[in-house]
Amino acid sequence: MKSLYELYLEHTGKVSDKWKIYLTSYNDILLPFKNKKISMLEIGIQNGGSIELWDKYFHNAECFIGCDINEKCQILKYDNDKISIIIGDANKENVRDIILNKKNNFDIILDDGSHTSSDIIKTFFNYFPYLKNDGIFIFEDLHCSYWKEFEGGYMIHLHQYLFLKN
Repeated sequence: MKSLYELYLEHTGKVSDKWKIYLTSYNDILLPFKNKKISMLEIGIQNGGSIELWDKYFHNAECFIGCDINEKCQILKYDNDKISIIIGDANKENVRDIILNKKNNFDIILDDGSHTSSDIIKTFFNYFPYLKNDGIFIFEDLHCSYWKEFEGGYMIHLHQYLFLKN
């Protein structure tokens, strides 16, 4: 059984630019799901290579849904009917409805989208209810939460979102 990082190193096809530290951590965290019939939502697919990688790693998966706001992702084609690509902002109601009409419960949700603080919070509130019990919700690149260009900084948005669930 190859690790996620080994599969990444061997990967050809569409580009994936995951960091090694992510791949080794994901391998450990996601190993219990590796041979299961999982469903996965990935928000922010950029070049489309990560979904190919997930398909190799989760060889028994039922479905992979990728969503990206970049319309150039429309050209991404896969020879695998388990993979669906949706173009649009995952936090807009109409796009969320399209995603949830394809699949409304996920084992794994990975947010690699805009990395802005407000989008991360919206994504969590919009999709956490559709995460299966014992599922995993992953947010990539949270270091951006400290960068002003991603709405980050120490405690900048905490006061805005602390009571959102009321």
